[in-house]
Amino acid sequence: MKKITLILFMLVLVLGSSGGYGYYVYVLDNDDDEDTNNTTSNKNSPIARISPSNPKIQVDDNINFSASDSTDSDGDELTYAWSFEGDSKQYTDVIIMRNYSSAGEFKVNLVVTDSTGLLDETETIVTVVDNYEESFEGNVQEGQSNTITFPVNSGAISLRVNWSLDENQNPPFSTTSPSTVDLFLDDSDGNTIANATDEQDDSNGNDGFWDITDSEALQANGDYELTIDCTNGDMDYIIDIIVRY
Repeated sequence: MKKITLILFMLVLVLGSSGGYGYYVYVLDNDDDEDTNNTTSNKNSPIARISPSNPKIQVDDNINFSASDSTDSDGDELTYAWSFEGDSKQYTDVIIMRNYSSAGEFKVNLVVTDSTGLLDETETIVTVVDNYEESFEGNVQEGQSNTITFPVNSGAISLRVNWSLDENQNPPFSTTSPSTVDLFLDDSDGNTIANATDEQDDSNGNDGFWDITDSEALQANGDYELTIDCTNGDMDYIIDIIVRY
């Protein structure tokens, strides 16, 4: 508090019976308008938390974002305000269900406010991925090759290749030796990461496959190639390719 004291000295000539002089002092005290009772609040802001943090989901899968892990040390009632990238609406429930129709990375923002107006804000990123699944059919004859091209993008965790072979001779197995094919799988850098030779008709149900889960084998991003070489006879094939992220 600031205190201003104004002292006024007045010299007064007094003509009285004594014929003397007198000094009169007037003191005026004024307090300014500053609040002397200003105190610092002891209230604490809430802590905002989003669960799950930095999740990864598939395109069109549902995911529940929850603010229930948010806390307030003062025990105040909390309110929530959610914002989702690509959506102009704001949501206020504790748990919000979302799904995404396209692959990519999307921001999720949460603002938590307590009953006194104090707030906290946090953000996470949801990664939306789209598995690649495709089936290819074709035929190769002796001396011929067919090549199938498919994409493997960043973040791939596995590559599954199934093949079913059907010898195409009339009648089947009419030649002295069965039809055979060789298969080669090359990454986008041209490195062969899997191969199978002298594969024959799978009419007995023993279809072939590769199941590649080694992250180093899938670290090259781009177009991978599967080549089918017919080394003997005439072969129909069905190739199923699944890339998971």
